[in-house]
Parts: sequence; C-alpha cells; structure tokens
Amino acid sequence: MFYELIRIKQMRKKLDLTQTELAKLSGVSQSLIAKIERGNIEPSYSLAKKIFAVLEEHISHQQKKIVAKNICSKQLVSTKSEDSIAKAIQLMKKHAISQIPVIKDNVIIGGISEETLINKYDKITNTNLAVEQIMDEPFPTISENTPISLIRDILKTYSAVILMKNGKPTGIVSKADLLKRL
Repeated sequence: MFYELIRIKQMRKKLDLTQTELAKLSGVSQSLIAKIERGNIEPSYSLAKKIFAVLEEHISHQQKKIVAKNICSKQLVSTKSEDSIAKAIQLMKKHAISQIPVIKDNVIIGGISEETLINKYDKITNTNLAVEQIMDEPFPTISENTPISLIRDILKTYSAVILMKNGKPTGIVSKADLLKRL
C-alpha cells in the first residue's frame, strides 16, 4: 500500500507509539524517525516500506482486538410492532439513529431504517400505519465477541447488527458506530 511520508507520524500517534518504540520495531534510530516526521530527510523506498509495514502490522493487530461489545451502542432503542410509523420516525429523530429494531412480545421480529422508509415511501399512505406493515426482516444478530472484520462485512449488506448475550439483546452496531473507529 502506498502512503505519503507525513502519514508516519499520524499513524504512529493513532497507534499510541512513541518515536523510540517505532524506531525499535522498525530497526532504525529514533532520531531518523524524528527527522522523517519533521520532513528533514527523505528515507529510501525500502526503509519507508519497512516503517509502514510495521505500522500496518500494528493496525491489523489492534483491529483484531476490537470486538462488537467495544464499539456498540449499549442503548438499544426499539419500537413495538403495533406502534405507528410516525412514532418510529419520532424515536429515530429523538435518538439521532437511522434504524430501529421492531419488537413483539419481547422478541425482535423486524427492523425499520431510513432506507426502509425511502424504499417503501410510496406504500406509506399514512404515518399512522403500524410499523409491522412496512418493516423489513430483523437485523442480523451476533455475539458480543464478534470481531470488527466480520461486523464490517455484515454491515455491507445490513444497516445494523444486534448484539446478543444469553438470548437477550445487549446492544446494536450500526454503520455510524463502525465509522467512528476510523
């Protein structure tokens, strides 16, 4: 992967590494790292590649540690299947969320998202209709220890995933939650 040299400092700081730690991991001196970061010296291609490889390895290792329970929203806002579409929209606005699970008898039976509302806009003749009349299938469920890489893949298709522990929902991860990690 190609990076500009100014990214060395940005990536190092994001990983919470000192110049000395990065130098030791890269097999170079701390003063060389400092000079590169200040723009006083341009390292050889092979040296820059080596430093970026160390940084990428640390990013990859750090991401493997990130699991669903570390990035989820613990407050799971939901609507009942018999609630009106207007109420669901009001909840979404109030909590600044773009999707909401639909509950019936304490079980998640569907989901409503901004995308649902846009896609079914012509079918919504009145916002007093029950949510269950336009809801989509339930959001996928995952364990609290699902790695971020798998969550990312699921969110390519769905707008959210629900975290479950012992058969009960414990949180939700949306695309916005994932983007906060960037």
